Amino acid sequence: MEKLVERDEEEKTLAQVYNECSLGRSRMVAIGGPLASGKTALLDAFARDAADAGATVLEATASSFERFQPLGVIDQLLRGRRLFSHGAELEVRALVESVGRSGAHSEVFPPILGLLHSAFQHLTNSSPLVVCIDDAHFMDVESLQCLLALMRRMGNAPISIVLTYCPDMGRDGVQRILQAEVLRMPNCTQLDLEPLSETGVATVLEDYFHLEMAGRIASECRQLSGGRPLLVHALAEDYAGRISESAAQRRPVAAPAFGRAVLSCLYRAEPVVLEIAQAMAALGEFRSVAVVARLCGMDPESLGRVAASPGVGGLLEHDLLGQPSVREAVLGSIPQKERHAMRSRAARLLHQEGAPALVTAEHLMRIDEAIPWANRVLCEAADQALADGDHGAAISYLERAHRECADRRERIDTAAKLADVVWRYNPAAVKSYLPDLVAAAEQGELSVRQSVPVVRSLLWNGQVEQATRVMACLGDDSHAQVGEDAAPYAEQLRLWLPLTCPGIALAPGFEDAAPLDIGLSAPEHRAAAALGAVLRGAGEEGAVPAAELVLREALAGAASPASSLASLMVLIYSDNLDKASAWCDALLASMGETYGLVWNAMFTSARAEIHYRLGDLPNAKRQAHAALALMPRESWGTAIAVPLSLLILTTTAMGNLREAESHLDLPVPSAAFGTLGGVIYLDARGRFHLARGRHDAALKDFLTAGHLMKLWESDCPSAVPWRANAARAYLHKGLVAQARELLTEQMSLLPSGHPRTRGLTYRALAATLRPDERPPMLLKAANILDRCGDSLNLAYTLAELAHAHESLGDSAQARRHAHRARTLADRCAAALLPESPTVAADEGAGAQPLSETDPPVRQLSSAEWRVAELAARGSTNEQIARKLFITVSTVEQHLTRAYRKLGIRRRTQLPSCLPELVP
Repeated sequence: MEKLVERDEEEKTLAQVYNECSLGRSRMVAIGGPLASGKTALLDAFARDAADAGATVLEATASSFERFQPLGVIDQLLRGRRLFSHGAELEVRALVESVGRSGAHSEVFPPILGLLHSAFQHLTNSSPLVVCIDDAHFMDVESLQCLLALMRRMGNAPISIVLTYCPDMGRDGVQRILQAEVLRMPNCTQLDLEPLSETGVATVLEDYFHLEMAGRIASECRQLSGGRPLLVHALAEDYAGRISESAAQRRPVAAPAFGRAVLSCLYRAEPVVLEIAQAMAALGEFRSVAVVARLCGMDPESLGRVAASPGVGGLLEHDLLGQPSVREAVLGSIPQKERHAMRSRAARLLHQEGAPALVTAEHLMRIDEAIPWANRVLCEAADQALADGDHGAAISYLERAHRECADRRERIDTAAKLADVVWRYNPAAVKSYLPDLVAAAEQGELSVRQSVPVVRSLLWNGQVEQATRVMACLGDDSHAQVGEDAAPYAEQLRLWLPLTCPGIALAPGFEDAAPLDIGLSAPEHRAAAALGAVLRGAGEEGAVPAAELVLREALAGAASPASSLASLMVLIYSDNLDKASAWCDALLASMGETYGLVWNAMFTSARAEIHYRLGDLPNAKRQAHAALALMPRESWGTAIAVPLSLLILTTTAMGNLREAESHLDLPVPSAAFGTLGGVIYLDARGRFHLARGRHDAALKDFLTAGHLMKLWESDCPSAVPWRANAARAYLHKGLVAQARELLTEQMSLLPSGHPRTRGLTYRALAATLRPDERPPMLLKAANILDRCGDSLNLAYTLAELAHAHESLGDSAQARRHAHRARTLADRCAAALLPESPTVAADEGAGAQPLSETDPPVRQLSSAEWRVAELAARGSTNEQIARKLFITVSTVEQHLTRAYRKLGIRRRTQLPSCLPELVP
């Protein structure tokens, strides 16, 4: 039962009316007010109170659908009531039905009035009679006239008639009677209900929430509901349902209950009110009075009168019908067959009125009808949606336009635009459009602007041959539609290709272009020039400032995501990891979904690489997984090599070699190895092989990566330090001279700066020196790596420094460095530190591998010798691993090789083979 709020005066008046009725005075009360003002609730409360007081209560509700049914309300009042005699009851029933069938009542009005007078007189004999009629503005004229006549004849009878009505609603004849006769009767009292005040709204809300919350949201609830009690209750119901989901919910929101409540009010209004509301809901934001009137087939003046009617009470206001839940409810009230026709009419009308394309497109998307101008409107709506950041809507509009486009030229243009937009979210979905676009490019039907995203999609999906053909067409003036804006879009290839596919030759006409200058004004040009300078290792003095300027512009929305990513890679490849970390976090926080899933995934991968280079293995692994999770595997195309590489690197460093191998089992497109990501993947796979002891396989991957980087003129040691990694593989094979040659070459290629890569080079170079020469070189590498923040490689370097001091007999220094190395390794979540590959260098700087004719003991490498020595003296594998700072697996591998070279099968035979080592 709905609690009555701010209706105290009205309830007092009704109580007084009933008291006078019980004293034998007939009274009439007319409760007026707009829809949803609480008239029904007040009437129901009075009816209950009267029944509880012993009155006979007759109730009826008039309806717009029965307004032309003669004596329909009288029939509702008396149906089921026992009258003064059975014959009289049958006679009244027969007269009512005869009037209903014939529609003529002039000849039956006197007899039925007499019978009704007797019936009502009979009902007042034992107790007061209360007649309650809701929505009296919809009464049939005959019932209203009868009740008026009865009231004139029963002045001293204990009868009260209480009715509710909405001003200016219903049949004109009924409104005329209500205003001219009912309200002018001397025994009639009029009650006009006002909207609830903010205090009244708060009182209603107290039934749903605690006092403080009710007071806090009362103002907004009143603004949304207009103070209509029914709508206030609906808002409270919606808010109560949402507050359990989120305690932080601060503002009331119109949700389904509110929409249903508004719709119920519209159903109780004149049918034309619902029709207008449906038209306004269908038109959306573009709903001027003139347009709504045209859609409803009315003149604007008539529609304005209905909307401004006191009975409607503002239910047709834009603010109310504009609420999503209300609009959804009102649209849902339109029968399905009529809905399609209304949307079709609305689309045409909006187009004629020059409505925004987004508004018209909303209707075009919901009708199954071919309209000549629809494709143009849908494409324009897609452009507006893209400008607003709604890429999902843009894709839907373009897909519909492409599907229904009959003209080939328009179909190609739509497909090109669609391919560009769809790629940002689901590159795999672009494949279906590419064959037609490649054919169009070869026939000269694509402009340079349209061709750039086509090339990008082809390369992303590994379709190198087709991409080359399209680029060739761009350089052929007889094929390409150049256009005035061709040059800027052609320049984008200079940004995109070095970033993703440096192995792809530029199309004819592009290869002889002058190199880009870092000082150029366009962000895309500056980013491309800076990245090219770092990858080439020449002229990179201004690369870092140029990259940071582009990143500042990106945060202001003035630079593309491609130029932002290129600039970020400039900072990473120049070993400015602190700057790269801050910029990457800022870009990820600001971009949201603006650039789409693809760019979000690429920036997340870049964040993983920064974490890895700083030695933060857990976060590197987490970000690499997060990047992969943003898109299905098939959508990654050739770019999947990047996050997979980072997962292989991190899991290998963490000692999870099985997990790393599981990532290597995932397929990588062959075209990926024509990209920088493919080179990074080769480097990661080589490091895994090195950890597994597969030195030949590791060396092959490192040298292949180096060959590609040289071929592409992108041989940047800071991007992929393949020489340092290949040198370690050579050292494991005992080829010291080859290792030193590579490391000397890498040092010569490093420009000023690049501290991390310089530290890695010093660390690797130390392994080629004599034992007494290693500590200074390793200490130099450790200081550099410490300053640039690479905790993982610092840990590796300190472990090797501990080995070096141990081999020289300086146990105190060895323990100090070993302790710090283990502390850092634990912080990085790295596995037990890898063994230093000094296997052949211990014999002297530049020593060559031993020949097969040397004695078996001489064929043992230094590492195998140390392991065999400790094993011969009785140390377990675990003890050997702790003493030498290597893994138990590495101990087992060295012992196996030592057994084979010494021609023995078990540990107990070692003392006899190495007698000089056993005391």
